[in-house]
Amino acid sequence: MLYARHKLDKAGQALIGTDPFLRNAALPVIQAWRETHFFVLQELGRQLLALFREKGLAYDFFSMRIKRMTSIEAKLRNNKEKGTKLGGMQDIGGIRFVFETIDSLDSAVSVLDGFVPDGFSVVRSYNYVAEPKESGYRSVHYVYKFNSEDERYDGNSIELQVRTKMQHAWAMAVETASLISQTTLKADIKDNSEWRGFFKLVSALFARDEGKPVYKTFAHYTQKMFCTEYFDYERHNLVDQLKALRVTVNSDFDKADRGYCVLTIDFNSKIVHTQTFGENQEKEAASLFSQIEQAINRDEAALMVAIENMLEIKEAYPSYFLNTQRFLAFLSDFEQQCKVLLNSE
Repeated sequence: MLYARHKLDKAGQALIGTDPFLRNAALPVIQAWRETHFFVLQELGRQLLALFREKGLAYDFFSMRIKRMTSIEAKLRNNKEKGTKLGGMQDIGGIRFVFETIDSLDSAVSVLDGFVPDGFSVVRSYNYVAEPKESGYRSVHYVYKFNSEDERYDGNSIELQVRTKMQHAWAMAVETASLISQTTLKADIKDNSEWRGFFKLVSALFARDEGKPVYKTFAHYTQKMFCTEYFDYERHNLVDQLKALRVTVNSDFDKADRGYCVLTIDFNSKIVHTQTFGENQEKEAASLFSQIEQAINRDEAALMVAIENMLEIKEAYPSYFLNTQRFLAFLSDFEQQCKVLLNSE
């Protein structure tokens, strides 16, 4: 790696510490290390695309991203008791493939379970579809470590996520609610917030629809129990809050080629700004992203992603456009089913 693990751990401690001078000194270290993941991302992404083509596995879309500084900070804070440190974080770089159906996802998982990319070692895998997290999160993860003679990249880990469009819609709705409520709903924090309970319930609905296991809390639920609890959450107007979200997008999405995109969203004005870069403009995109991250306030958020087709970015990252239409469409159908069921009794 670009820096020894103890130096990264020290920088991570400074990032969440109270000394502003130590934090400012740590930021360039973290940014430089974070940027070394781009090369490894591209290499793993190339091999995965080739694998899926060879096996005839059709995916809906894929994207690659570098973890936001605010997300790094939140993960270090929220998992401090677990001993999570910066040098051990394995999802600084992430690749995501989204599949149309649960059957196509299952086919991809069966291939990936026996796949070892050239130049990488498989660190571990997690199947949160077969066994959902308590939060309701469902996806399949693989962590790969890069082995290289170039010390800048050697040891860098990349996390691969594969999921269905339904699982993606749920995860992006959680991200949207987290952004607008300025909370970390997807973190493993035990509380009784309405948002958290609502998303746990909906996750179980989605899992049932896909014919997959639900979290154990809901294993005994009947359709009536799901309906009754869902309408209890409706009293908090959570769905209405998601329906009311609208943003203005200032973008240059006229490009249809592969490349990088830096997005910022202002939650007060509900305005999204984007700037796209060509496939060979990684350094320019990374430089702008770092500048924006240092300048934004708590009412704003920034993201840098690499994507195959710029026109698909709204589908790959709908949370940054406060778009929960796919999520809401499923709930609308479920509500109608519940009304028929409850009115028939």
